[in-house]
Amino acid sequence: MFGFADVKLCSTALLLVLGVLANAFNLGVMLVQQWRSGGVKTLAVIISFISLSNILLQISTFALVASVWAGVLCWPDLPLFFSVFLYVWLSSSSVSFWCVSWLSVLYCMRVLSFSSVLFRAIKVNLSAILNVAILVTLLTSCVMFTPFFYLHFQTKTLTLNETEQAACVISKPLFPVWVNVNVYVVTFICYLTLMPSAVMLPTSLRLVVYLCKHSWSMQKKDSGSQAAGSYLLVCRLTVALVWVYLTTLLTISLYYFHAIFASGLRADMLFLGLSFYCVAAALLLTCSNKNLREKLRVLTCRRGNTRQEEKSGVTATV
Repeated sequence: MFGFADVKLCSTALLLVLGVLANAFNLGVMLVQQWRSGGVKTLAVIISFISLSNILLQISTFALVASVWAGVLCWPDLPLFFSVFLYVWLSSSSVSFWCVSWLSVLYCMRVLSFSSVLFRAIKVNLSAILNVAILVTLLTSCVMFTPFFYLHFQTKTLTLNETEQAACVISKPLFPVWVNVNVYVVTFICYLTLMPSAVMLPTSLRLVVYLCKHSWSMQKKDSGSQAAGSYLLVCRLTVALVWVYLTTLLTISLYYFHAIFASGLRADMLFLGLSFYCVAAALLLTCSNKNLREKLRVLTCRRGNTRQEEKSGVTATV
């Protein structure tokens, strides 16, 4: 009979398959597009980084759930691979969150017009600025979470009785003495959640307001009904992406702040929330990006035509 841990592992595995397939599709299409164009396009680079980091985030999330399910936290010593999974988990989530923010900045700067000289100069050099921002994000994310390699279990001098030895005594991984836990956790929470949301929230809301106004003006024209429908679709997808993004960041912030000032909070909702984020972000990117949407439509039409040809061939044979 399946227990709660088994159900959690199976659900995480299901989300792993869906998330890896969806993000791998986005990554493959963007890499092929980059190779055919012969240049580096900022939009394709951002989507590629989001897809690749989501794949790593999904795999590391499942690895952490599987490690906890296997009783790694009950071992006398914390294995190195568990710290590696934690490092990849946090680094990939950081890169994904920041790249979603840079994607929002890219869409906002491309669509809106500015009267300020500074914003006009930023808009002209937007690709170079975002490429440097992505590189800085990657480097800082790799450096920020290096203390997780030094996690260890607290040495216990007490002798366990037979009942405690038979049962799983879960140990809590600890940072070394030279790491101020409260300062460090607050620092990487700000970097992981608060700073990306501060970048994405104003730009995405400004973009949504613009799209709503534009779609409303297009709806007033009979000839622009189809275009208005497409703008409304982009508007809804942008709102959905913002909602998924901010909900995930809120879940992460609440978990870590509760872990600092309280105890006993399980990471189940955090793992499932990040797995859902990977799947939802991949699907929303596929629906909102024209190239990804057209490629998916071509693949779907090919499969449909192939099935129709097979059925017509069988019918003709009969």
